[in-house]
Amino acid sequence: MMSRQSNVYCNGCSTTDFINARYKCQVCSNYNLCTACYDNKTQSFGHLSSHTMLRIELPSTANPEPITKQYSDQMNRLEDSYLSRYMSNLAMNQPKQATRTLETLDQLSVDRLYEYLTRLDPNLRTVAEKLRAERVSGADLVSFDENDYKSFDVTYGDKKKLQLLIERKQAGVSNVSDLSQIQSEITQLKLVIKSQEEEIEGKNNSIQQLEDILSKQEQQTQLQDAIIQQLQEALEKQKQEMDMLMEVVEQQRTLIASTQKP
Repeated sequence: MMSRQSNVYCNGCSTTDFINARYKCQVCSNYNLCTACYDNKTQSFGHLSSHTMLRIELPSTANPEPITKQYSDQMNRLEDSYLSRYMSNLAMNQPKQATRTLETLDQLSVDRLYEYLTRLDPNLRTVAEKLRAERVSGADLVSFDENDYKSFDVTYGDKKKLQLLIERKQAGVSNVSDLSQIQSEITQLKLVIKSQEEEIEGKNNSIQQLEDILSKQEQQTQLQDAIIQQLQEALEKQKQEMDMLMEVVEQQRTLIASTQKP
């Protein structure tokens, strides 16, 4: 996995994406190499391959969004697969009936759509009231897209109920008078949706825990960098003091040697 380190780059190839670890020179000031440049014994800016290098392990900071998207896609595929199989079974088990003059979903007026939804499922009353207030008919509902559901602030579960009704209409099973069978189907769908929501919630909790761990690891890495920087500054200061001391010693030697000349 790659980790992007802010304000830190490889002095060999200039990348900011370090794989698993980076190598910090203990001789040069603020000199880092990625794994590839370290393995190739890169030398630049006065750095020599013989210098001691400190390996700094890096936490994986991969964006969790792809994980969330992966679970979301998985849930969508599960819903589509379930609805597809469910509608197929309904079509196979639908009893043959004599032709009757019945209203289909797309033929319902605004008021008839409100009445139908509230009788079908009392929990749909809030949605039905919103649709009636905006004068949405059955034909309008059948043509709804994702933006329409968002504009009416329809919940996930209610949206799936409405989509099931629309899919039944497209499959030719749109007799709005058969309320008991539709209510039974919606009850089963509720159970599936509830199970999916619980699974998604559990995975979201796992993702949150992973994000917390990554955040702590990033803080530890920053603290480690700060400590290393302090040590380097202390070593640099000690080196300067040693140079000054050596200069004084050399001056003393020169003075002693000059006084010992005949």
